[in-house]
Amino acid sequence: MRIVLSPLDGMNLLSQVEVKQLEKSSNSDLYKLFRSCALAVLNVGSETDDSAEIYNQYKDFDIHLISKERGIKIELINPPMSAFVDGKLIVGIQEHLQAVIRDILFNANKYQHQPSLNISESKQITNNVFDMLRNARVVQPIDAPNLVVCWGGHSIGPEEYDYTKEVGYQLGLRGLNICTGCGPGAMKGPMKGAALAHSKQRIKMADTWV
Repeated sequence: MRIVLSPLDGMNLLSQVEVKQLEKSSNSDLYKLFRSCALAVLNVGSETDDSAEIYNQYKDFDIHLISKERGIKIELINPPMSAFVDGKLIVGIQEHLQAVIRDILFNANKYQHQPSLNISESKQITNNVFDMLRNARVVQPIDAPNLVVCWGGHSIGPEEYDYTKEVGYQLGLRGLNICTGCGPGAMKGPMKGAALAHSKQRIKMADTWV
């Protein structure tokens, strides 16, 4: 199956050099990372946290960037159909796909060719993460610092899941935004709870970040 996506608002223009960086023909580690991250985004909501199982299940999956005069299009080959509704990719998932392109290129072009940076030092790792968040406009100087990171395992029981959902709910009632990884368990619970709380409080400016 072949699906071509037109860019959503907010997708930056890419140069020919940037597109080539993410081409399969380059056989680069960057392309392999791009494919793996794209598959993880498209497979969000899966109940498994076994990456080897996911990669084996979708070993025929591929992704390409198609250059156009006014930007790029994203071509998906045999993607997980759980990411689609009535044949259309869920908008939030496409936004995350575009964020993968943005963040991988930014990180590679800024840090890959700087061997002098010692990423074994915690302060340098913190600086790099902050730099990527700033580039993604997650950190805004005019906003109150109300972003809470909720992190944990995927394989948790119902009682633990309900607890994580309650934590997210209580944070959301207080107008706080949630940042987690993707996947089930402790990643999903806080997001669900916060989304419900934001709706109850009629908080329209608050967001949940993955």
